[in-house]
Parts: sequence; C-alpha cells; structure tokens
Amino acid sequence: MGFNTALSGIKASADYLNVTGNNIANADTTGFKKSRVEFDDLYSTNVLGAGSNNSIGSGVGVSKVAQEFSSGNLKYTDNNLDLAVDGTGFFVIKQPDGTQAYTRAGDFKLDADGNLVTNTGQKVQGYNAKNGILGGNLEDLVVPTERIPPKATSDVKLKLNLNSEGEDVPPYIRADFDPKNPDTYNYTQTQTVTDANGNNHIISYYYAKGKDPDTYRVYATVDGKTKDDTGAAFMPPTYATFNNAEGNTDYNGDGIKEKPFQLLYLGNTEPTTATISTMSQTPIAVSGTLGGVAITGGLAPADLREPKQVARPAFDPNNPKSYSYGNTKNIYDSLGQTHTLGYYFIQQGEDNTYEVRATVDGKESYTDPITGEEKPFLPKNSMVKFDATGKYQGTFQGIPPFGTPQPVNLEITGFDPTNRDAIMPIDLAGSTQFALASTDNFEQNGYTAGELQGVSFDRDGNLKATYTNQQTSVLGQVALASFDNVDGLTPAGDTAWVASSNSGQANVGRPNSGTLGGIQGGALEQSNVDLTSELVALIEAQRNYQANSKTLETENTVTQTIINLR
Repeated sequence: MGFNTALSGIKASADYLNVTGNNIANADTTGFKKSRVEFDDLYSTNVLGAGSNNSIGSGVGVSKVAQEFSSGNLKYTDNNLDLAVDGTGFFVIKQPDGTQAYTRAGDFKLDADGNLVTNTGQKVQGYNAKNGILGGNLEDLVVPTERIPPKATSDVKLKLNLNSEGEDVPPYIRADFDPKNPDTYNYTQTQTVTDANGNNHIISYYYAKGKDPDTYRVYATVDGKTKDDTGAAFMPPTYATFNNAEGNTDYNGDGIKEKPFQLLYLGNTEPTTATISTMSQTPIAVSGTLGGVAITGGLAPADLREPKQVARPAFDPNNPKSYSYGNTKNIYDSLGQTHTLGYYFIQQGEDNTYEVRATVDGKESYTDPITGEEKPFLPKNSMVKFDATGKYQGTFQGIPPFGTPQPVNLEITGFDPTNRDAIMPIDLAGSTQFALASTDNFEQNGYTAGELQGVSFDRDGNLKATYTNQQTSVLGQVALASFDNVDGLTPAGDTAWVASSNSGQANVGRPNSGTLGGIQGGALEQSNVDLTSELVALIEAQRNYQANSKTLETENTVTQTIINLR
C-alpha cells in the first residue's frame, strides 16, 4: 500500500514538473496561456467502506490540467499585421480540414494569394468588404492587392471667409465732397465755357466712387465754386455707371456687346437694373449765376471721361490686383488626370456681394466638342452674397445693378475632357464675411489611380488599406469568438484551441460588439506565464518528488527489515 502511495506521489510530482516546465518553455510564446495541475486524493474501498473514519488514503491523482485564460501583456511591434485582442475573445482561424480553431496569437502574415494566415498557414476568418461595404458572411479574410481606380471630382465643399474690411476697386468714398480735398474724389474732368459777356469760365467735374459697382457720383464746380449766387448747386445729384474693364456683355439686348468702360447709365438717381438695361443716359446740365452773370454748360454722355485709370483691371488670374481673393486647388477627371481649379472672388460695391470667377488649368472657358463654341466653366455674372452680420446667404446669377439676382446652384461644367457633360457643384455653406484675413478650406472627393501602399487595423478590427494617391479603403474586418465556458476549450497545438461540448459553441461576432473586446493593431499579446511563480513551482515540484521518493525508500527499508526477521 505504501509503495502505491509513494508511486502516485512521484507520478503526480512528475506531472507537476512537466506542466511547470511546459509553462516555462512557452514563456515567450505569443498568445500562450499557462496551465496548472489540479490534484485529487485517492482512497481504496475496503470492508470498512470508502470514506470511513478509519480509511487510509491511497495517494494522489491528477484530476485535471487546467489552462488559465487571463490576458497577457501587450507588446507593440512595427508590423501592422500583428494583432492583439484587447479584452475578451479569440481570433477565428480555419484549419486545413475546414474546421474552425481559435487563438489569441495574432502574429499574422499574408500568403501568396493575399489571405491573412497564421505562421502555420491557417486562414484568419473575418468579413470581406466590397466597395467599402462589409459583408455579413464569415470567410477567409483577404487583402486585395489591386490598384484603386481613379474617381472624378463630383463634389466640392469650399468654406471660406472673405475679409469684410476689403473694399471695392476703387473704394467707395464715404467723405463729403470737397474740391479742395483730393481724398473725396477719384478723378476729374474740365470744360471751358463762355458767358454772355464773353468771359471764359472753368467747369470742373469730379467723379467720386459710389456704393454700387462701377458707379460714380459726379459733382461740378464753376471757377472752383460749388454753389452759385443763390446758394444752389450748379448741378443736381448725378450718377454715372460704366462698364467694367472686360466688357463683352450686351445689357440692352441689341445684339451688340458693350465695350470696356463704356457708359451704361447717366442720370440724377442711383442706377437700377431697369435703367441699365435701357441704357438710360441723361446729358449733364450745369447752370447758375456767378457774379450776376448766367453760366451754362454740360456734358453729353459721349463726352464723359472714362474711369480707366482708377477702375479695377480686367480679371486675370495671374494678376492679384484684378480680384479680392483667390486660390487654386487640384481636381481630377474620370481618368485620374489632375487639373487645377482656380476660384476667385471680386467685391462688387458695398452690398456684401462678390462676383465669383473660376478657371480650370488657367482658363475660364472650354471648347464645346459638339458646337465648337467657347463655353465658360462657370456661368457669367455668378455671385455670392452675405448678410449684414457676415453670414452666407447664397449664390446667385446676376449682379446688381447690371442684372436681377436669381438663386442658382454654383456648378462647374466642362472641366472633364473625357466627359464634358460632367457637373461639379461647389458648396459654399458655412462661408462667412468677417473682419478676418481671407482664407478658405477646400474639400473635394476625386483622386487619381493608386497602388496599394500598406494595410492596418483599427480598434474595431477594420482592415484599412492606404494607397499612393492618399486614399484609404476598408477591405474587411477580422472576426472574434467568445465561449460560455472557455475552460472547456480543447488545446489543438500551435497556440490554438477547438470547441468542445464543455465549452459550448463559438459566439462569433465583430470586435467591440457585445462582450467582445477590441483590436490593437501593431501589437502582440504575450504569454501570461509568470516566470517567478513558475520557478517557485519548480522548486515545489522538485521537493514533492524528493519527499515521495523518500516515502518509497522508507517503505523499502521497512520491507527489508521484515524479510530479514529470523
């Protein structure tokens, strides 16, 4: 009996040594879970009955070698395909026979077919994506290596601030007219007239920029005086509106485009769309008495001096003086060809209004392939308006007083040489006109073709690809599995387990859902073996083995004593 007890103890101690040695051997094994030996005492059934107060134990037996599934520490690496489960769950892998196994070791690789696999070639399971949309079926997780096709720009978001302290060109003159103060007018024109007595008088005309674009308030003096003998002005309030430096617009519908700086309106009231469209022009009349002598004069519309020397020059994207604010950004056609979109804003008068101009590759127009006509990328007279508080109101076509504003969507057409019918809307929502430097934030959704540059995983286990064209795409998502009883899992080697009747079926799902943990990319879960504890256990196992050996030796001595009795 004593021999059996000693032998059971030796065997149990040997098992203890084996388990401890296995833990120590796998201290650096990724995802390894340490084991522990669970012992039970043994009793023999005799005539007194098992469990009797007089029963003597028959030794010890190993009832179970249990694994401890506590998490190991995370070790960060430089490999984006190294994964660790941060929390509960196991990676799902497919064995060569098609059955599933489960592991915490995430040192994955890519095979020749682009499958994500373990070091032993088992395929990692997950949800593959098509056109960026994740599927719902569990399958081999694949990393496609194909290049990403180009995408034409089809939407532009432009959030800008136009400095409210900016001014029209020339700037509106707010000061009261004073012929002795050059800051109260922009330019002058003189005329010599003769009174009834044969004396000559000098009539001077002064042009001061008004609130409306390209409009000037005209004043007159006679011999330097602004009023006649009665204190009345020599000329009633007069307004003159000229065409801009570009011309090329038919305002009155006669089929002839007005020339640059051509007079469009002359009258005693501020210009309106109606007076511009009819080209209403009332000659200037100067009259009054000076020294008791009547003086008369005036200018025919054709005699007014044009504002060439003070007006804004014709729009030229290469000349910053021809616009208030401008910038250029890249857009893409359907073949992935890069084009340069220029957008420019020109302040019009003092009504928080800006003309919008657009260029593609430095040009404002393209040749229609069907008609052969030149068409602008952006319709003429497009404009953006802000309210008195600097908030964006909308985009319109028609700039007062030259046209009646009509709400329109700001759209670029004809920019794609392969598809001239393509439309690219420009969304200015959120734009402002505050007293800050003019800036903009440009976003567009096009890109060139790109080669796969690298892959990585996020916290939700999404497999994301980055391409040489700075685009990213979701290629798939790794799957995780949980069990009702992880202690019931059966070791399958290669740091993997398979489900058993004790563990229950695997509950497969997506990371960070339910009780499943998240994914840490570029990291590996280390073994949960504590070497210090294992070395102590090694000493314990050795002591137990020696003690049981002593029991065996003592039993042998007693037996020999009995045999040697005479």
